[in-house]
Amino acid sequence: MKEEKTVVRAYLANQFGFSETGRYVLDSLIKPRITAMGIVILDPFEECGKELDFAHLARLKRHDKVTAYWTEFNAKVTHINNALMRDSNCLLAVLDGGHAIDDGVASEIGYYAGIRQGKIFAVRSDFRCGENMAAAINPQILGYIQQSGGSLSVCPDAMKKWFAAIQTWKEMLAR
Repeated sequence: MKEEKTVVRAYLANQFGFSETGRYVLDSLIKPRITAMGIVILDPFEECGKELDFAHLARLKRHDKVTAYWTEFNAKVTHINNALMRDSNCLLAVLDGGHAIDDGVASEIGYYAGIRQGKIFAVRSDFRCGENMAAAINPQILGYIQQSGGSLSVCPDAMKKWFAAIQTWKEMLAR
């Protein structure tokens, strides 16, 4: 009898999808490493991007039409992202980019913790102090990560630790 392989899906919470530099980091470093572990990445920027038509948007000349287009798009974001999170086995969160983490990523962590979907693996390689000298990130967000059974990887070697934690978890699922 042929053994079926379980498909593991990870929601990739991050703020990098908003910039070319960020997309480069995602597409060149993060996503290939996660995919090589046999994990399917659920990328909110890719899925929400399917709802955007920049060519149509460029043809809109009136402010009210542009605003209406963005209002319609904005209303879809939460539904798309929540569906992706519900379809995932874990949430992978990138928490770099400033002294405070991205508000969208923070809300995704909160939602994911609230639905008790799976573990949250977060990375913060940004060495600047977060909430206070003892907290690299907001303690509430850290609590969600820890309560999920996941982990926060911080400097030194934050990325290396993060990939290792994800790999270890993936291997435990296969047992």
